[in-house]
Amino acid sequence: MPATACKIRLAQRRHAAAETYRHTRNPYNFFRAYTLALQDTAAELWHHAFPDGGRIALLATGGFGRGEVYPHSDVDLAAAAPDDLTENEAAQLARFVQLLWDTGLAPALKSGSIDELCTAARHDLTADTAFLEARFLCGNPDTARAFLHECARRRDTVSFIEGKLLEMDKRHTRRSALMLEPDIKNGAGGLRDIHTMMWLAKAQGLSADFHDMVRRGIITRAEAGLLIYGYKTLARLRIDLHLAANRAEERLRFDLQTRLGEGAGADTPHEACERVMASFYRAAKTVLQLNGILIPMLRGRVYSAWPRVVSDIDPDYYTVDNRLAVRDLGLFAKSPEHLFKILDIWQQRRDLAGIAPKTLRAWWSASHGIGSAFYTDPANRDRFIGWFKHGTGLTALLRHLNLYGVLSRYLPQWKPIVGLLQHDLFHIYPVDDHILTVVANVRRLAMEEHAHELPFASSLMRGFEPKYVLYAAALLHDIAKGRGGDHAVLGAQDAGRFAADHRLPAGDAQLLAWLVREHLLMSQTAQKSDFADPAVLDKFCAAVHTPERLTALYLLTVADIRGTNPEIWNSWKAQLLSRLYSAALRRLSGEAPPPDPRTRAETELATHGIDSKTCRRLTNALGEAYFARHDQTEILWHLPLLAPDWERPCAHIRVLDGETLQVLVYMPDAPRLFTRLCRIFGTMGLDIVAARAYITAHAHILDTFTVRLPDNSTAADTPRLQHRLQTRLDGFVGGHRDVAHTAPPKPRRRARHLPIAPHITLTADERQHGWYHLDVIAVNRPCLLADITEVFAEHNISLRHAKISTMADRVEDGFLIVCPQLADPIKQWSFVCALRARLS
Repeated sequence: MPATACKIRLAQRRHAAAETYRHTRNPYNFFRAYTLALQDTAAELWHHAFPDGGRIALLATGGFGRGEVYPHSDVDLAAAAPDDLTENEAAQLARFVQLLWDTGLAPALKSGSIDELCTAARHDLTADTAFLEARFLCGNPDTARAFLHECARRRDTVSFIEGKLLEMDKRHTRRSALMLEPDIKNGAGGLRDIHTMMWLAKAQGLSADFHDMVRRGIITRAEAGLLIYGYKTLARLRIDLHLAANRAEERLRFDLQTRLGEGAGADTPHEACERVMASFYRAAKTVLQLNGILIPMLRGRVYSAWPRVVSDIDPDYYTVDNRLAVRDLGLFAKSPEHLFKILDIWQQRRDLAGIAPKTLRAWWSASHGIGSAFYTDPANRDRFIGWFKHGTGLTALLRHLNLYGVLSRYLPQWKPIVGLLQHDLFHIYPVDDHILTVVANVRRLAMEEHAHELPFASSLMRGFEPKYVLYAAALLHDIAKGRGGDHAVLGAQDAGRFAADHRLPAGDAQLLAWLVREHLLMSQTAQKSDFADPAVLDKFCAAVHTPERLTALYLLTVADIRGTNPEIWNSWKAQLLSRLYSAALRRLSGEAPPPDPRTRAETELATHGIDSKTCRRLTNALGEAYFARHDQTEILWHLPLLAPDWERPCAHIRVLDGETLQVLVYMPDAPRLFTRLCRIFGTMGLDIVAARAYITAHAHILDTFTVRLPDNSTAADTPRLQHRLQTRLDGFVGGHRDVAHTAPPKPRRRARHLPIAPHITLTADERQHGWYHLDVIAVNRPCLLADITEVFAEHNISLRHAKISTMADRVEDGFLIVCPQLADPIKQWSFVCALRARLS
């Protein structure tokens, strides 16, 4: 049997390649030896299946085509024919595949005519990517050349590149590179990120060789060296994983970390894990750092023939294609204060996608000069603490600073915790990423679009000040881990110095140091003590001292637990902390705590003669998130209107000022309601300046709109327009849902002559699968919101929350949407393209 002999020879050659690798640790030599063994085996088996040659070509694709085959990787192949396969050819192919399996290989073969394969690749990004790496193995060379030419001819380079970037973004949202058992292949900073750079180059007809990229001026020699270091480290780890597990294992599991580390000479299991993981984290961080520079550069080459959108900011800065750029690349070295000034601009300009790649390269290079002189400069300290006071974009900013090592240079205490593992069986992130996750969690509590996650905590956060102290406490709460001693006490000392250096007011400084020192107090009391015991509660309250500190500690504790491991946060823990908070608040206040928004609303309804049973039924129907997302003024407007007959659909309008109306629509949820309501306003010439979409716990919409009267109207027209709108809305909630779909009206003159390029940001929610945050910046015009939500409907997207902000001729709209299908990069790209086309 040919397969038996091939299997023996292949096993011998694979064993020899693995043994040579164990001695030399050279992944390139392993790839060459093993790929050649696979090629020889495939060719021999092909000739057994096709003894007379024929017209079919066999090509190596994917990793096999790239010459990067790991010990237990699939063998990617394509069999291409000039036209439809004959029955005999199909039978021969089936025999070839069976021979491969008999040899012990796991073939991943795509077969068909050239047209069939290329057509399928147009709709299958994975297949198109595999074919990008294709090279001829055996069979008919003319067919192979025709296939490669046709694949390249049909490939839509722009769609391919955008699809690969969406894939990368999807991988990064899982944040698996930052978990304690990371995915070497698919995690952020893993091998797939390096492959993505190569694919972006190859799709444009460039060489994927790093040295050739240096010659073309795409990357610097130093960057090429860093990429090669990152690639070799990750390739070694993946080869080691496959050999140690004796299967295609891509995750650095704890047991395998120990085996790999012991093989490298570590003495204890902890040392083994730390040695292996430190190697991975350094390589992954290097790849992510270079991604921020090289991916935008390679992407930018695709659009180089298109007109660039350039806008001045000030004498030093401008934007180019929605990225922040500096005019003089030497500015950061000459004037180091600009290392932080550029981040000020970035934080304040939420419409920017990031920093332009050449500017980022110059910024990163100059940041290596940050030292004590930079830290002691009051202007730099003011900018740093200013980011916390501003709040918006803080998490992204801190992660950027951490990625490029700037946080460690500015705060030397930060350096020891970067990549520091926590062997406590419940932390799933290294210390630095855990801290930044906690910062993100505190920020989420302050953001209306996340209020549905933790309504009670979000409502507390809304009324808490100063929020920036909470953000700073989140940053510093674990900064002293790994030093020995009590990290909370040592961290409080760091917090005190930080507060003094950054000139925090005395009260804020005391709160910051106290939060860092006591950040474990509430979780330990709630989970390890019986706080129903008055003595335990007294002791806790004596440590907390004030209701303000209690609220701050509660919010930090919730964020900390959720940032430790999502699996350990549950409703029981939430209730436990909430009960401790309520009990302590009553004790510290010396009286019953002020009623929460729901209780206040029920009290207000009682003054309108609504009985308590009806009040509870209504508030239960609205859901807890309603009270977190709406302020007290809105709640006290809505509920008296709804309570008399809370199951009946209704629409209400009130006049806010002479030319502005506020509208409430309440009715059972159904497809496209929000879209149709927006179109009603648009057809009447009413400009939506603010809107909030909300779906109640009993599946009703409760949508509020603030609309401005048409430009040519006056306050005297308000009663007439209000009556006309009320009539339209009454008919709508009564069942007359048909709304005329007219062509989008033109924007106002100023917007037409000073257009804003539509900017769309779609981000997967970190915790809820299939949920996405969509931010849209565009030119304002009537029916714009209707057109946006119409695109949602066309792509089967459910709108869960909308926050609309209109500033004259510019809109900045935020949406929380649900659509599991958007996990597919092709569908996501199709949706974004459709939305951009509608906005344009």
